[in-house]
Amino acid sequence: MIAIVLALGTLTAVPSIVMAVRNDMWPIVAVDVLSIVWLAALWRLPRLSYMARVVNFIAIVVFFSIALLVTVGYVAQIFLIAAPVFAVVLLGMRPALMAVAGSGLVILVLGLTGWARPELAGFPHEGAVAPILATLNYLLVGTAITVSCGTLLQKLLKSLDDVHQFADSLEDGKNALHAVNAELRLTAAAVAQLNDRVIIARATDGMDRPQPIIFANDACVRGTGYSREELLGQSMNLFVGPDTDSAEAARIVRAMAHGERVSGELLIYAKSGTPHWIELDISPFVDESGALTHWVSVGRDISERKKAATAIHRLAYYDVLTGLPNRRRLMEQLDARLLKAGNARGALLFIDLDHFKYVNDARGHAAGDDLLRNVAQVISRLVRGDDIVARLGGDEFVVLLTGIAGDEAAVAAAAMARARAIGAALAREVSIDSNHYSASASIGIALMLRRDQSADDLLREADTAMYRAKANGRNGVALFESTMRAEMEERLTLETDLANALKRGELAMHLQLQFDADARPAGAELLMRWRRADGKMVPPDVFIPVAESTGLIAPLGDWALHQACLAWRQLAEAGHAMPLSVNVSPSQFGQAGFVGSVQRLLSDHGMPPDQLILEVTEGIAVGDRDGTIARMRELADMGIRFSIDDFGTGYSNLAYLKRMPLYELKIDKSFIREAPGDADGTAIVNSILAMAAHLRLRVVAEGVETQEQAQYLMANGAPHMQGYLFARPMPLADVLAELAGLDEAIAGGAVQGQTA
Repeated sequence: MIAIVLALGTLTAVPSIVMAVRNDMWPIVAVDVLSIVWLAALWRLPRLSYMARVVNFIAIVVFFSIALLVTVGYVAQIFLIAAPVFAVVLLGMRPALMAVAGSGLVILVLGLTGWARPELAGFPHEGAVAPILATLNYLLVGTAITVSCGTLLQKLLKSLDDVHQFADSLEDGKNALHAVNAELRLTAAAVAQLNDRVIIARATDGMDRPQPIIFANDACVRGTGYSREELLGQSMNLFVGPDTDSAEAARIVRAMAHGERVSGELLIYAKSGTPHWIELDISPFVDESGALTHWVSVGRDISERKKAATAIHRLAYYDVLTGLPNRRRLMEQLDARLLKAGNARGALLFIDLDHFKYVNDARGHAAGDDLLRNVAQVISRLVRGDDIVARLGGDEFVVLLTGIAGDEAAVAAAAMARARAIGAALAREVSIDSNHYSASASIGIALMLRRDQSADDLLREADTAMYRAKANGRNGVALFESTMRAEMEERLTLETDLANALKRGELAMHLQLQFDADARPAGAELLMRWRRADGKMVPPDVFIPVAESTGLIAPLGDWALHQACLAWRQLAEAGHAMPLSVNVSPSQFGQAGFVGSVQRLLSDHGMPPDQLILEVTEGIAVGDRDGTIARMRELADMGIRFSIDDFGTGYSNLAYLKRMPLYELKIDKSFIREAPGDADGTAIVNSILAMAAHLRLRVVAEGVETQEQAQYLMANGAPHMQGYLFARPMPLADVLAELAGLDEAIAGGAVQGQTA
């Protein structure tokens, strides 16, 4: 502001100075020059405080005004008004009023002293009247102008402050609106790009009226096949189809009628008519008054999840090979039928194919699977609507016959007739891949007659009757009789005796030596033997399944491992330390403390871990595969080695076998038995040997009984061999004697290559 005043003052002062010089009015020249110089000095000193600059500026105005009063006359008092006006603008009302009072005092003093005599018409020039009146007049006018200016200025400032606040409010509102718009755009873009299907429908009074769609995101357009234009305005019932669950749809509509949030799963249809499952979550949207205005539906395509659930259900309840209900499904349905049966009669047929193993051994499992599928189809064609056909596993099938009228004799006769019809149909020759087969069957029948019968009872009785049919020469039918209970009692006795066999010292471990290609002992397998108190030997294939079914296999397995450690210790002390193989059942291997138990046994007996080979079957990884493999790796890290026993007879997953830390494969004796004369068996053996060589695994061939078998194996990979040709299973003392004899023969140079 000072710069502007300086510029304007200079422009007006120059003509004034020129005129004053021409008229020899040097005081005026001095006043103008001094005022301009003072103002210029003030402009050149920007570091002065605001108050100092304002006081100096007002002082210049007062000086200039007083000088004009003295030199020009009383008419110059008008310039003194400028001081309070500037004061009210720059300093406020109180300094301005003080400036008015000071200016009035100046006018009064100048008038009384004669420096500036006022000239008032009708008043004498001498005396105090004229100065006082002039001063009062100035004070009145100056105060009025100053107060008016101050008041106007305050109102102006308040108005400006209000304008600034309003402008700030507008700016804040604008920023908030921009932020809201940005969030809305972001939300709209996010909703549009969601993989979930989002639909917004306008709510109408009454669910019987359509709820028109007003928004559908991209996922909804893609998933339904409708364009956005085709969807807008349509009802959400557009997606309902013939197989949509009407009860579930009605439940959702009822919840919406009450304005409630609702979730559910529905089968809906795309524009093309393709059905797919969707998981819905429908939420009401209300306005500020609480009125329902819209529905927001979020849908997620769960077709793959439904397919997976269906597949899991089929795996859990249905046989993968034949598509029939499995044992679990059969038992559930059988329990349900028994609960509802009342006085209804029925029968359970237990069907076991005769000599089915021969088909697998001769033609391979693929042919066996084809035959099993054919058997399932034949049986299914012979049952009635309410009957149930199931496959228990392997070559065992079960048929539940229901709704048979009559007394016990009539029910038995009807069941026998149906069983013979099934047996006759299965015995008919069928052609599978240009090969002809006939599948005779042994069928056991248990009648549903008593209210207290359970599903397990029926299945056990039918199973017992089936074994009677096999004992009678196979390819026949046997009806369960009460006399067969004695056989069941005998099995129970076997279970009881087996439970006490360890305590009585009836169990023993025999060792069967394994030989390398040079006919030298390279290891041994420990085999469990049971001689009952009456002196009778119980074959392992009889008591091992009993141990498995009763849970005794775990303590028996622990005892076998303990005996292996003791046997190795004695062999080592005799100078014949060699790896010992011990069979481990899946249930024993799956025990939580198995790893620690094996580690403690080895440590207690001083047996090196690499001298213990745990033989497991291909089915060990069924169930908790990852946990089983992790447990195997933990044992392998200790140095313990693993062997797959009876390799090739199970339904193993080669991918999981590859993940196992294996050391050895044992070729099942069923493949060796027919070699080298049987082409299929020989091909399987060669394949196993080639695979083992590729995977760098040791191979042991079981069941080697002839020189021809040994020579064939020597010529095809030279695996280790185990069988009666070399050594039978023997007690440890006999094995030690056998090894001592071999040592003496070798020392005497009497041993030639046994396979030469």
